[in-house]
Amino acid sequence: MTRLFLALVVFLLVSMGAAWAGDDSGLHPQRFAYHPLVLEEMGPGLKPEVTIGPVVDRSRAYLLDITEDEFAGKPDRVVRNVWDRIRYGFAMPPLRGPLVAERELWYGQRKDLVANISQKARRYLFHIVEAVEKRGLPMELALLPIVESGFEPGALSTAQAAGLWQFIPGTAQRYRLKLTEHYDARRDIVASTEAALDYLEFLHRMFNDWQLALAAYNWGEEAVLRAVQRNQAKGLPTDYESLTVPEETRYYVPKLMAIRNIVLSPELHGVELADIPNAPYFAGIDVPMALDLQSVARLAGLPAAEVLALNPSHKSSFISGKGKPALLLPTDRIEAFAQKIANYPVKTREMRKREAARGVQKSLIGFELPEAKPL
Repeated sequence: MTRLFLALVVFLLVSMGAAWAGDDSGLHPQRFAYHPLVLEEMGPGLKPEVTIGPVVDRSRAYLLDITEDEFAGKPDRVVRNVWDRIRYGFAMPPLRGPLVAERELWYGQRKDLVANISQKARRYLFHIVEAVEKRGLPMELALLPIVESGFEPGALSTAQAAGLWQFIPGTAQRYRLKLTEHYDARRDIVASTEAALDYLEFLHRMFNDWQLALAAYNWGEEAVLRAVQRNQAKGLPTDYESLTVPEETRYYVPKLMAIRNIVLSPELHGVELADIPNAPYFAGIDVPMALDLQSVARLAGLPAAEVLALNPSHKSSFISGKGKPALLLPTDRIEAFAQKIANYPVKTREMRKREAARGVQKSLIGFELPEAKPL
């Protein structure tokens, strides 16, 4: 670049000396050819001749009629929404074949299902994209909850895998996701996302291959490792498509690649994705006082279902209080909710004792509640 800059400056000084000296020729359009050295540096995309219009502000005479695209080689990418951000972050090697095509056709024939899943994703996708991007990981991983849970944080499989990322209890314990009588961190949007990306990074370091890492996320790293070793012993390839795996794992990566292709070009598949702005949907707020679901919904001015969709990890009636994770609410409700909480009278210990003696459970804003049951 230094050689290019010097060559360009020298040539311009020679070509435009008359204009800088006050000659009237500087007020008329001029044409000149680039120095061969400049053309060599810039490549074939640069026009060999340039026309310079009349120069009025002589302090800016060094500016040429060269577009930014000629320097950058490609136009700037415009991020209109989260889907654009995801598309620009795709980095996994493509997987082609009949299984991917079959899954593309399957999703394309279920447009309502795809639209419904993308509508659920609007609550969580920006946060997941942020987390993936901060780690420098392929953006395909942000779409994995579509395969795992359909972006349903309350999903529970027959193998007792729970949450957006479908952690089984054993893996949840390995990645410090707490499971208690009142709280299931596998359903915690923030905690489970960090744990899932920790696990995926670990698997990628183990196999140095994203397709094998994804297979291990579905089937288990030990199972995939044994399958790799079996192929090595037979002198066979050890890539994902060459392994002998269960049917679910065989379809697992093709499902994700099919979804990737649909997100990349939804119009080609006749699919409409929900509009998801490139902005946070929710924010957290620490609430030290105990509030039940209905109380939070009333204070936040939200349907209880919306509060529960953002805070699905709580298995008791009370979803806030001392020692509990931050309460997640839509960003446009946080400020008003914080003001109401700041001005809200806290019950005294004696009031709680009297209520406990009467056997009545109440929220802080006076609703009588039925006996606490898992949500």
